[in-house]
Amino acid sequence: MSTDRDDPKALAEGAAEGSQAKQIIIEFRGVSQETIRQVWEQLKAGQQPEGAGFILARSLADHPHWFGFFETIGLFEGDHVSYPGDVDPFLHVNLHLLIGLQILNEQPAEARVFYQKREAKGEAPHEIIHAMMDAFQRHLAWTAMNAGPEGQFDMEAYAETLKALKPLNREQMWQRLGHSAPPELHPEAQELF
Repeated sequence: MSTDRDDPKALAEGAAEGSQAKQIIIEFRGVSQETIRQVWEQLKAGQQPEGAGFILARSLADHPHWFGFFETIGLFEGDHVSYPGDVDPFLHVNLHLLIGLQILNEQPAEARVFYQKREAKGEAPHEIIHAMMDAFQRHLAWTAMNAGPEGQFDMEAYAETLKALKPLNREQMWQRLGHSAPPELHPEAQELF
């Protein structure tokens, strides 16, 4: 029998309502700021990186409100930097990269299928990536809260979530992900102007 404790969506909804007081810290090792800086420099020089570099470049290009941050990589000391809206641009583009690599490498296979079907429906690629990030982060949080430090991420369950979301229209998909309407992708961008 499945309980709310076993359901990533219900768990995330409960956390959003404040019913979960437990704080979870997840270590994430993405590409370094130096790698991001190198890809940023390639973009500015008009070069087109290949493979994972291309996906990272697209992630950077999808976020013009952070171009100033990308310009200053390595100029400031320390890792403790404050970002508008409390969104870390480097972590965010790493999540974009992670999802992009899932699509590119078809791991899980449903990642590419989901992306292509949503894009064929006319949805914006950036929004599709955000929907996938939302689903992925829910499964990641569930794993951290229920499987313990040595727990394994359930890629099959994540793929099943993508499969369940795929046929839904845009509004239904975001509602299933726990949003009352499709979210504004980058509200922190508005704070910059």
